[in-house]
Amino acid sequence: LHERIADRLRTAPAETLARAEANLLRMQSLHPGASELFDEWERLLHGPPDALADALVNPGLHYRELRHVTPFAGVLTAPERAAVYREFRREERRR
Repeated sequence: LHERIADRLRTAPAETLARAEANLLRMQSLHPGASELFDEWERLLHGPPDALADALVNPGLHYRELRHVTPFAGVLTAPERAAVYREFRREERRR
């Protein structure tokens, strides 16, 4: 999913960042105990776009855990998410 979100970030950066920033504000107010992760997202959202895109697809453990509290909910539509899951399922069957 985050690979598609990174693509969306490149093609529609203003809308994608606005959605993520609004989500992050809501998440910060609802879950203050996760402030370290939210602070990192905030730094990424306000930093260089390439660094954010890299964080979205980085396979490292830290970034996988960071994506568990992603502020990018709603960036992809339900049909877009379904297409990603179908593609993933096809790839898994090929293995």
